Amino acid sequence: MIFPRQRYRLLRDTHLPRGQMATTRCKTVNILEVPVAVLDMDSLVALLEKMICGSCCTAAYGVNAHSLNLTCQYQDFRKAVLDADLIYADGASLLLAARVLGGCLPEKLTTTDIWPRLCSLAVARGYSFFFLGGEPGLAERARDRALMDYPGLQIVGTHHGYFDLKDTGPIDQINAAAPDVLWVGMGEPRQALWVEAWRQHLRAKLILTCGGMFKIVAGELERVPHKWRQRGWEWLYRFWQEPRTWRRYLLGLPAFGLRVLASRFLKPGRAAT
Repeated sequence: MIFPRQRYRLLRDTHLPRGQMATTRCKTVNILEVPVAVLDMDSLVALLEKMICGSCCTAAYGVNAHSLNLTCQYQDFRKAVLDADLIYADGASLLLAARVLGGCLPEKLTTTDIWPRLCSLAVARGYSFFFLGGEPGLAERARDRALMDYPGLQIVGTHHGYFDLKDTGPIDQINAAAPDVLWVGMGEPRQALWVEAWRQHLRAKLILTCGGMFKIVAGELERVPHKWRQRGWEWLYRFWQEPRTWRRYLLGLPAFGLRVLASRFLKPGRAAT
């Protein structure tokens, strides 16, 4: 669903300056004027851990065709994405787009694949998580399931995502818990705009946006089978699971393809970096 511009205009009265960049810079591929990091899973997880161990609050976003379409429609959302410390490819369509634009992304880095890696790392290192997002009760169900799946995992707080973007209640709760990793699952563009507005007030080391991942963690939405993910058909499986997302896939993917082709042939010098 494409939302009205006014509804998601950034909270200018709480707008904050851009946070410090991650200490390790990566080679990137420029896709629709968004620098997507050239990383495989191992290097991404290593970089995320370095961000957790840093001295300031950092943010990492996984982008896909839908989110890059939104950056072309909403300037406030584009700014929020570009202000992230790390942007990685969370979609097979970005790998194809990178090739069209003369670059190369080594693999698709879906948040649901990052989740188990970070859980294992958190158990081993003692890192703590906070879940923010979803309807009331979902974050708690995701917490309970995660604690069953990963004994020893520290989840220091949860909060639903149904609140006004100016509400400071979630901020107070997060800061009281001071998590190492704050998972924000409110969908785009809401989650990125919330992070942009409040990140400088947060006592968290790393913010990871995760869309609808809490439903998968809670076991309420089946994870896309490995063979489908390998072939880049995750979108098709997700569309079969949730037909209401038809607009995102049946209209959004062709729109993204056309934008990439336009970028390739109309702005050839600015495609890959």
